[in-house]
Formats: sequence, structure tokens, C-alpha cells
Amino acid sequence: MQSRQLLALASALVSLALLTACGSSSSHTSPSLPVFTSVPVTAATQGVAYTYQLAAVDPAGGSVTFSLASSPTGATLSGNSVSWTPTAAQSRISNSFAVTATTTSGGTAQQSWTVTPGGTITVSWINNYWTATGAVPVPADPSVATNLSALVTNPDGSITVQKGSATSTPGVFSIPNVPAGSYWLQTGSGNFWTSSSTFDAGSDIAGPPEPTLASPQNTSAGFNMSGLDAVGQVTVVKVVFPVAGYPTLGFGAVPPATTLSFPAAPLNPNVDWSKMDSAFFLQYVPQSLGLLNNLVIGPSVNASLSLTDGTVNTITEQLQPSPQAFVDLSVPGASQWAPLFTANAAPVTPTPYSSALSVSAQAYVTGRLASGTGISGSVPSLTLAATTFGDDSGTAGCAVQEFNSNPQPAILIDVTFGDLLYGDPFPPSWTRVLSLCQLFTAALPVPNSNATANFTLVDSASVAPAENISLGPVVSIVQNPTINGASFFTAATLNTTQVPLSWSAPSGAAPYGYSVRAYVLDMATGVPTYNITGGGFSVAQTSITLPPLAAGNTYVFAITAEADGTANIQTAPLRSSLPTGTATVVSAPITISSGALTPAIHGDHRPITRLSQPLPAATH
Repeated sequence: MQSRQLLALASALVSLALLTACGSSSSHTSPSLPVFTSVPVTAATQGVAYTYQLAAVDPAGGSVTFSLASSPTGATLSGNSVSWTPTAAQSRISNSFAVTATTTSGGTAQQSWTVTPGGTITVSWINNYWTATGAVPVPADPSVATNLSALVTNPDGSITVQKGSATSTPGVFSIPNVPAGSYWLQTGSGNFWTSSSTFDAGSDIAGPPEPTLASPQNTSAGFNMSGLDAVGQVTVVKVVFPVAGYPTLGFGAVPPATTLSFPAAPLNPNVDWSKMDSAFFLQYVPQSLGLLNNLVIGPSVNASLSLTDGTVNTITEQLQPSPQAFVDLSVPGASQWAPLFTANAAPVTPTPYSSALSVSAQAYVTGRLASGTGISGSVPSLTLAATTFGDDSGTAGCAVQEFNSNPQPAILIDVTFGDLLYGDPFPPSWTRVLSLCQLFTAALPVPNSNATANFTLVDSASVAPAENISLGPVVSIVQNPTINGASFFTAATLNTTQVPLSWSAPSGAAPYGYSVRAYVLDMATGVPTYNITGGGFSVAQTSITLPPLAAGNTYVFAITAEADGTANIQTAPLRSSLPTGTATVVSAPITISSGALTPAIHGDHRPITRLSQPLPAATH
């Protein structure tokens, strides 16, 4: 009885609970979600205030508030306004933003976007002049900004030229509002394909800057030299002032005399000769080495000078026997050098022309390689031994006179030369360079005629001298080059002024980059000649699209693989060290159709125009 009553009570309670549940209703509703009605601003510029006004609505009619979920350093949110001033470090890279919108009822939504500000390219142009007391940094003159530009290709194919300018900091230049990605940086030393926001355009230069006078003075000097070697032929005596940009003085000594006197002759009236406190007096005597005829340092003296401006100075010096040095040299001409000059190097098989071997010292330079591309544009190369002389003021490495009257033969056999002996009177800490250049010529066809035009290919290797050394190439030629997708070695007519080139990296040692040069066909004199246009194009990658060339012109293109122990094309292309080397291939003639369109140029046209035209004859 009792259990029946309990069951009845339980049943009644369940029924009551069900009735209560069925008869109830919930007052809970989901929060409304905000909807953004503003579109993020994605354009920004370094150093310029960026603002984005947020807007969002609450479908339920409530209000919306905002908060920054993530942002770059320095960005702030005040009310509905995002503010930010991009720094140099934040420019030319992607910066992420995220904002959370919240309604009165607690609903949230997020908006995310990125901003890549246009940035300022900072170019440091400070040359290190090496002197007796070490390297002296000398900022480039503000006037070099004239030739400093960034060439930017826009998404629509047009090109914007952004000009550089000097800043208030000596030797520092800026190019504003350059977007992210790669661009052509045009300097006085060439054109560099880079994505970097900072660039070192400086170089190392042997010798201090040339001291100059405020007003010219008529200064002259006569020379009396003794202690010369009486060899059986006329020898060369050089007076080298270890100052950047100043040429050497050369004299001829006639045998059997051991003395040499020259009457006073005018010196450069703009130079402050009172500050020229030293000079090297060097006699070069002949020495044969196998198939090579060399001139090497014999007697020498490092003279201390005391000159007076505006007067006649007499300089008397006695040369002394120089300390001896040697290189036990072999050259793998057949096994390593000859393969560089095959049918894979030009449209026709190149013809061997000559070689040039040299050993040189760089005044005061230690642990670096003076490049000769700074303000002065030259390096006083102290030649220790050479098969031929240039003017002793080229870049370190190949002191080559192309097509001189008595060229040395190209070295196309594996040969052990033995000991090359030479005098070396200079401090052992100075940089020494052993260089070999091989010159070949290629008779390139001239379109629409039976004529040809000779083109010279120069491949080189420069290393530190050693007592026993096999001097082979440092880098090889590029492989499988193409132009506009077709063979590099087949003549063609292109309907584009922006020429695309590509290639594969050389086998063996990897280059640090490549230099492309364009040579335009010149028929003005009736003799076909390919003259270099306004500057080389340097790139670290294995493909390149050149800035616009001139429609209607015919060009040949040379691709040079370049090796260097230090240089970096994208950040510091002129800071160099051993070993260095080059290897070149040259294309068939490529004609740009007269109807080829040039893309729109925004800004100063001149930096692009001069890239497609021949350089003045004096700079070839």
C-alpha cells in the first residue's frame, strides 16, 4: 500500500515538471555582430603620418567600439582612428594590422590588412682613401647626386624615375618613396638590381686624395737619377706619386748609362706640390719568362720630397737594388683557359689575340682591394712585373693595353713558366695582386651587310701572389644564355625595348654576380663599330630585364660572370677583395624594331635615355 502511494506521488511530480517546462519561455538572445563599412588604407610612406578612419555598424542599432588586436610598433588607435608614422625599418616591408569591432551587445568582428609603405633608399657614398696612416674616409661630394636615381617598374609596365639628393650628413644620399621589391639603382659606377633599402656606393682607393691649390701656380721640376742598371736596351724609369688620381711620370734610360737627367719641366699647376712628400722611383728592366716578355722592377728608391710651389725644383735621387721576390708560376692554358673561348662564348668561335700578366702592389692598402671607382676614378697601381704597361692608373688586376704594337700571345697550352723574379721595395703589409688576362676577338656580323665588327672578350683572374701557384680562371662563363626566350647567339629582331635575358650559373666556382653590358652599332664613320652604352647592369640573379633601350638600334650584349672575395651587388658592390675574376659571353646582333614601344616614363627621362646611347668616345 505504501509503495503504491509513493509511485503515485512520483508520477505526479514528473507530470508537474513536464507541464512547467512546456509552459515556460526563454528571454536569452544572441549578441548582434558588427559589420565593417570602411575599407582599409594600404598606401603609406616612410616618415609620413598614416591614418585610417574605421567605420562599422551594429545591425541591432547599438553602438560600435574598436580596439587594436595587432599592429606594427608605433601604431595607435584613438576612438575610430588608426594612426602610425612608418619608420625606416618598417618601410618597404609588409606590416600587419588587425582591429576588433565590438557592439553594445558584445558581438565582435575583426578586420585585418597589411601596409607596405614606400620607403627612402639611403645610399652611403664614403670612399676610403688609403694613406701612410691608414684608411681615411672621404664623403662623396653632394654633386654626385646628379647621377643617383632609382628606376622602378610599376604594375602597368611604366617606369618611375626617383631622383636622389644629398642629405645634411656628408656622404649620405636619399631617394624617397621607393616601393617594396627590386629596382634599378643608378649610380655613377653603374646600374644595380637590388631590393635593399641601404646601399654602400663607396670604394677603397689607393693613396690619399690629390692635394689641390686654391689658385694655380707655375711649378716645375727637374730630375737627376743615378744607380740605374746598365742593361742592353732602353729601359723605363717611372716616378710614381702615391696619390689617387695623379699620373706617373715616365722617362727613358738609354744604355749603357747608369745615370739619367731631365731638365725642369712644368708640373700640374693645380696641385699643391708642397704636400707631395714622397714618390717612388722605379726602373723597369726586361726579363723573359718562357713565351712571355716581362718588364720587372730593378733598382728603386722610396724618396722623401720637399717641394715648393711656384718655383723650379730639382730632385736628385740614387736608386738602390730592390729586395727580390718571385712567383713560381704555371698556367693551365689548355685545360682551363681555352674552354672559356669556345663556340659557347660568342656567335662565332673567338680568335685568340693576346694575354697580359702582371704583379702589382697597392699603395698603403691592407686586406682590401682598391677598385678605382671612387671620386678620383683611378688607382696608382705600383707595377712590380708586367708583360705590358697601361698607364698604371687602371683598376687593380688587368693592366692591359688592347691591341698594343707588340702583344703577348694568348696562353692556350698548359705551361710551367718557373720563377718570375722581380723587385719589390714596398712594405709587406700592402696588398699584392697577381693577374692574368686573356684577350680573344670575335668578328660579329653587321646586319644587312657582309661586314663584321671586331669585339674583344677579356677574361681575367686576380689572386694573391704565392711562391708556387697555378693561375687558372677564378670563374667560368655562364651557361645556356637566352635573349627574349631564344638563343643568345642567334641574330634577331625584337619588338620590345625592354630586353629580357636569362642564363644558367657557370659550372664550378659560383660568381657573386653578373654584369650585362649593351653595345650599340655605330655606322656614323662608315666603319661598323659596337660602342658601349651608358653603363653596365649588375645583377645577383640569373635573369634580367634591361631598362628601355632605343627603338631602331642594333645592339650586342655581353654577360660577364664576376667573382669577388667580398663584394655584394645588392648592398656593397665596390667593396672588393681577392680573389677576383671575370668571364664573358657576347651575343649575336639584336635589333630593336623601329616600331617597338617604349613604356611610359614618369619623372626625369634622362637617366633612362643615356642608358641606350653610346658613351662619349673618351669613356669607351
